[in-house]
Amino acid sequence: MLGLATKLVAQVPTPVRTTSLGAELPTQWEFKTPEGSTQKPIPANREAGGTRGPENCTPNNQSLIALVPESLIGKTLQEYPKFFWYMPSTTASAVEFVLNNVNDEEIYRVHYSLDQSATGETQMPRIMSLAIPPSANLAPLKANQLYYWRLALICDPLDRSADMVVGGGIKRVEPSLTLKMRTQQATPQERVALYAQELLWYDTLDTLVELHQDFPNDRNVQTAWNKLLHSVGLQSLSEQLNPDRSATLRESLSNSGASSVE
Repeated sequence: MLGLATKLVAQVPTPVRTTSLGAELPTQWEFKTPEGSTQKPIPANREAGGTRGPENCTPNNQSLIALVPESLIGKTLQEYPKFFWYMPSTTASAVEFVLNNVNDEEIYRVHYSLDQSATGETQMPRIMSLAIPPSANLAPLKANQLYYWRLALICDPLDRSADMVVGGGIKRVEPSLTLKMRTQQATPQERVALYAQELLWYDTLDTLVELHQDFPNDRNVQTAWNKLLHSVGLQSLSEQLNPDRSATLRESLSNSGASSVE
């Protein structure tokens, strides 16, 4: 067994070394449905615009936006991936996250309270994320199966029809032996390139956000972030991780795995 492992390691190509992180990112992330298979429509939109009237809970009619490709579906290698969205300033007091399997059966639901300022609004607009915690006792995502997630901004707890709802689809895939070993050996910058080459949207996004957290003034990382958002038509959000926003992942909504990037 040791000899076989040594032989396999020797066959793994040298990890990607990139001087321009943005150059490694694709210009399209569209998910392709395998031939002969059918796919249900995603039960949520990528963007939910603010409604006008007394039920509106976002100033200036701002939108809640899921960070997913335009096809709404992205791939991941992770058994417990992280989900991202753009949160506008809001007077809403809570959000709700729901994950369903391909049969539209609910497998996870969680409710988080939002901290509000003295004016009754949450802090400045930001990118937010949610990681399903181990304490949820949720089975890992099954390989080669599609799941659907949605995030609801609860504008009126007494009238859930006023919720702003966004979401997308996620499919976990198994890595090849070569990809698995290369990512284990790679730096975060190299992992971004490796994930992007395989069109692994959720992993690329997560790793790039972490890089921005660690290197907020790195122009190469900022350029890659801008290109990533532009490639899925979300270039309007590129400023949300600018260095002057002191990007961090430290602000937790609860102890259960939700966090924000200022």
